[in-house]
Amino acid sequence: MAYARKAYRENAEGIPVPDMDLKIGEAYRAAPATPQNLWPVFAQIQDVPMILLRGATYDILSAETVQHMAREKPGLQAVTIPNRGHAPLLDESECIAAIDSFLATLSW
Repeated sequence: MAYARKAYRENAEGIPVPDMDLKIGEAYRAAPATPQNLWPVFAQIQDVPMILLRGATYDILSAETVQHMAREKPGLQAVTIPNRGHAPLLDESECIAAIDSFLATLSW
């Protein structure tokens, strides 16, 4: 219900309608069926501060891949949010603490 309330809103007639960009799925539908090697792309953003918030029950981004990412990018702040899939709602206490900690490390 919490996710539904974040992803949908009621229109003037009280009918739930998506409150997001419905074209977001186009990139996924246009993607090649064969997985691509994205590690060279990941290597190009080594200097970018990064936080990764992964839902523990998310089955596409595996814990092993997150470990690989952390090996490839020292300083990556990776946090697994329990009892969440894709994506954490960002209102979980673990998310809030991780985001606050991450933002505190940035130079503004």
